[in-house]
Amino acid sequence: MNNLHIIMNNFENESRVLRQIGSVSALTDINHVYVASLCGEGQITEEKINEKASVNRFPLRSQRFSRGALIQVIKYIEFSFRIFLFYRTKNIRLVNVHHLALLPLGYLMKLSCGAKLIYDTHELETETHSLKGIKKKLAKVVERIFIKKVEHIFVVSENIADWYEEKYAIKRPTVLMNAPRLTKVNPNNYFRQYFSLRPDQKIFLYQGALMFGRGIEDIIAAFLTRKDDTVVVIFMGYGLLEELVVREANKSETIYFHPAVSPHQLLKYTASADFGLSLIQSTCQSYFYCMPNKLFEYLMAGLPVLVSNMKEMGEFVEKYEVGFVAKDSRVGSINSAVDEALTADLDKLQQNAVSASIIHSWEVQEKKMIADYQMLLNRLN
Repeated sequence: MNNLHIIMNNFENESRVLRQIGSVSALTDINHVYVASLCGEGQITEEKINEKASVNRFPLRSQRFSRGALIQVIKYIEFSFRIFLFYRTKNIRLVNVHHLALLPLGYLMKLSCGAKLIYDTHELETETHSLKGIKKKLAKVVERIFIKKVEHIFVVSENIADWYEEKYAIKRPTVLMNAPRLTKVNPNNYFRQYFSLRPDQKIFLYQGALMFGRGIEDIIAAFLTRKDDTVVVIFMGYGLLEELVVREANKSETIYFHPAVSPHQLLKYTASADFGLSLIQSTCQSYFYCMPNKLFEYLMAGLPVLVSNMKEMGEFVEKYEVGFVAKDSRVGSINSAVDEALTADLDKLQQNAVSASIIHSWEVQEKKMIADYQMLLNRLN
């Protein structure tokens, strides 16, 4: 029997899905793991992931049309139709949909193939900042209709699991945190050498997408008001705000920009900083409950963290004593948290960070996932 994962993007840097596929591939009852995704310009349409897993990217004829609402519906129908035709004869017995909009397609595959359906949500889908108006109402209707038709649900944080359990009166979903595999990372001086920084300067690192809602502007504003250069911030990534970051870095002695690096090399760079920053703004309930993979990457590299006052992140940081929580997004609050970090026992914080990363590593998360998969497979046998 085979497992199908349906992704509504071009499947380029899906670290969470890749970890899941690697874990599922080890199951003896699974012959092959398929990934179905959209195909971007210049992408390979078929690619091997490992000996038991592959991705098929589907180019759409409707892709060349505009981005209007009607065209998006046409693209969705074309994508769904191609997926259904391609996989309906491939002995699919487990279907993972990784987006709310794919639930109807997943249910169709379930009925057609006699499969078990898994809702593999990467955030609180109906409560994102980009979902508004009629789209939000429609999303809520779709989720309410299909949530009782899935056999299992995976979510990314404890509070999101609580939300789904209470909202729909269903069995509590399994929490699979966005944690990397255990990796031994040694501290190094890459950033100090690259930017010619002094040994006494403490490095706060923001790594990830440079986009709105991630606190980029707030971090810049806070570091611009600091009175000396004993504390610096390095932004490493790309996105809509890259131009802003580069511009401020060119003018300031406390703000630096480093281009994004390969995910396979990321932790080596991370380990050359002193603290990690995750100041996501509370623009929606999904963000309020988020546990971003960057947080776990910081911890895996031994970095204490400074986070915004989001419920899930704040509770986690305080419980495991791995950093500090800024009360709000104001410059004064961020700088107060930075000052608190500078006077703390850094060695103790680093030890706590590594311990927390071990407790929540993917090796721990996958045990829960494999147990749930085995339960579903037993029902199929």
